[in-house]
Amino acid sequence: MVDKNTGGKYPAPYAILDCVRFGLKNPSGDDKFKHERESFAKLADTNESAALIGIFDGMTSLKKHPYGEQTHPVKNVGVIGAGLMGAGIAQISAEKGYEVVLKDRDNASIGRGIEYATDNWKKKVNRKRMTPYKYNTNVSNITTLTDTSSSASRHLASLDLIIEAVFEDLALKHSIVRDIESSTQDHCVFATNTSAIPIARIAEASSRPENLIGMHYFSPVPNMPLLEVIPHEGTGDRAKAVACEVGTKQGKTVVVVKDVPGFYVNRCLGPYLVEVTALIRDGASLQLIDKAMKNFGMPVGPITLADEVGLDVTSHVATFLSNADLGVRMAGGDVNILSGMTKEGWLGRKSGRGFYKYDGKKKTINNEAADYVKSFVNNDLNLTEEDIQNRIVSRFVNEAAKCLEDEIISNPVAGDIGLVFGSGFPPFLGGPFRYLDSHGADKFVGMMNGIADHFGPQFEPCQLLKDHAISGKKFHV
Repeated sequence: MVDKNTGGKYPAPYAILDCVRFGLKNPSGDDKFKHERESFAKLADTNESAALIGIFDGMTSLKKHPYGEQTHPVKNVGVIGAGLMGAGIAQISAEKGYEVVLKDRDNASIGRGIEYATDNWKKKVNRKRMTPYKYNTNVSNITTLTDTSSSASRHLASLDLIIEAVFEDLALKHSIVRDIESSTQDHCVFATNTSAIPIARIAEASSRPENLIGMHYFSPVPNMPLLEVIPHEGTGDRAKAVACEVGTKQGKTVVVVKDVPGFYVNRCLGPYLVEVTALIRDGASLQLIDKAMKNFGMPVGPITLADEVGLDVTSHVATFLSNADLGVRMAGGDVNILSGMTKEGWLGRKSGRGFYKYDGKKKTINNEAADYVKSFVNNDLNLTEEDIQNRIVSRFVNEAAKCLEDEIISNPVAGDIGLVFGSGFPPFLGGPFRYLDSHGADKFVGMMNGIADHFGPQFEPCQLLKDHAISGKKFHV
């Protein structure tokens, strides 16, 4: 059980078992206490301990923001769109005591959203993690509206913050911005949950652009601990403060990032995903790619991740970033592998088939998909697990460093927290920047240069990494 839950990556559970065994063998005297003290001291001096303490300290530091106190504390939150994202946002807002208005086009859409939230709460009640009283309170905190509700204007006028969570369509988002601003008070902050569209583009439709900001939640919203807050150049400090404070109250760790394509987490995942398709073209099997990254310490491999997120969503992000401003850093693979999967209707778990086939909790390889991806193989290089890990991780971590270089994130702490909580980067490594510190930037740059010599300029390390490699400077003091 310990092996299954830790993957052998966390030494503390094994030390605990050792202390228990030692105590049972040596029940009398103080030797057992000495053994425990010595074991604790050894654990406290490990890289894993430093990494996990760094994450804890980072979470604590990110609870504060530099934007001043709110002049209009948020009491009422509106959510536009009752799909999985919108329903999840409504759920976590109601749980934390906000009065929530959930709006969608019709009763059927609203019904699905409310069912999502109430089903999650019922599971908590059944597991004794929520009282029936709290369940009823949460339900009563949500008011629902449709496009034809006669009371819509009155309810919207009472809101302090509105979070839009509709389809990734700029024209639709512009329409909603204009419609909402005509019904809300001047102090109301408008937040968009887009995962890709630049916030500045959405703000073009706003008459109060200083109140418009991005709040990018991760799916499933009730479970994922990260929130990216994305101000555009015209966003005011009060809107930034509102977004940060509401996100923190919702139970999220908030990272403020620059308004660029993909923001931070998805921007880092872009080269990661492209390299997965490059590995497929170089003959790596789906199972081996997943196994390699699981053994590196990721909670799931990239093939499973694509299935869980949805291959349509994964394809959209990869294609969008391929056409964005990352240049050669999105080269080397073929995102058409992903778009072809969606055309076949293989969307992942939600459609029952993706790279894998799903039957309840049972998961097996989708042989049709496996045959499909084999058609993209150019040359089977007989890649090892280490080859796969080095190629994926180098591009993933390099992009994180490039984001710091370009001031997309403000510091290495935000970068570590963002990828640990937003992508599943192994916590025992502490995030990409603590990983670089423990691994050595010079060694990492040397590895990337070696891969670049064989596979191309997409593996060239960014200037910040090169600088740290030459100077020996660490990202964390």
